[in-house]
Amino acid sequence: MAITGCFDNILCRKEKFMYTFPEDYFNEEVREGFTISKMMKRAWAAQLEVLAEIKRVCEILDIQYFADWGTMLGAVRHNGYIPWDDDLDIGMLRKDYMKFLDEAPKHLDKWFELKSVYNDPTDDIVKARVINERHINFNKDFLDRFHNCPYVVGVDIFPVDNIPSDKEKLDETVDILKFLLKVEASIPEEPPYDNEVMDLMSQIEDTLGIKIDYNNRLRHEVKKAFDIVSSRYMNEDTDEVSCMLALAIDWDYYHCDRKWYDEYIEMPFEVTTIPVPKGYDNLLRFNYGDDYMTPRNVGASHAYPFYREQRDGLKEVMEREFNTTLTDEQMDELVEMKVMGA
Repeated sequence: MAITGCFDNILCRKEKFMYTFPEDYFNEEVREGFTISKMMKRAWAAQLEVLAEIKRVCEILDIQYFADWGTMLGAVRHNGYIPWDDDLDIGMLRKDYMKFLDEAPKHLDKWFELKSVYNDPTDDIVKARVINERHINFNKDFLDRFHNCPYVVGVDIFPVDNIPSDKEKLDETVDILKFLLKVEASIPEEPPYDNEVMDLMSQIEDTLGIKIDYNNRLRHEVKKAFDIVSSRYMNEDTDEVSCMLALAIDWDYYHCDRKWYDEYIEMPFEVTTIPVPKGYDNLLRFNYGDDYMTPRNVGASHAYPFYREQRDGLKEVMEREFNTTLTDEQMDELVEMKVMGA
């Protein structure tokens, strides 16, 4: 009992559901032979609330978003999440993406925050993310707002970039992106930096005309440069688009017809709908093969569930506070007790 009381001293903070879920939605469920826990159902629901906020802001800004990557596959094949998937991915064409990064923060409700390489010096990922918190939160208002999920959840937003039909121009851009990835991998995570690193950064400034903020971590500055180079054809009317990171890691075939994104279809997704590009069949064949409609659990690109790291961090605090050892199962039980007792 003493351990559960510790939660009140470690965390806290934050209004109304935008989606109504059937009462049995939050029960443990087996889909395609895969067991989805009650907490994962709550995490899915919380992510959908983040998506609802993105949708609201996109309508204000007249921006088109769409399901991307595994979320697109989930919408088409499962009318919802892929059973063994635990995140939510959307995309925006680059012009809409940059407009969203620039204008969305002032429209987002108090619960939500936008992170990207342009506004968060700790964020080294070439995609944006709208999140609902920075830390685990057991405050009753927060739990009420996010369906009893205390974990930080978010929606990843990927830019889809114009690519030139001129092969020399495209090859030059991809070579620059590959160079930037190599530079990033060679730079220490934190300063101090040696003369070789500083020379590389100076080379980036001189060659690419991109201003480096030397007050930030330089790895972060390189990733920001990567995104800037990726967007260089944003204002051109090109026939093809791509994920520039895919091209930079040698997915040379990843050339998508711009027309695939000219129209969108609203598809069922759990308790709501999500827009999917009309050319989804071609996009899914690119990413998952011609048999993409056949479910195959090949695992996620990160540790499942996504909130494991958050839970384990809290577990370390609990164990240190009470000089005890907790199993993962015991920790999950304690989180459940705290959530239901909040």
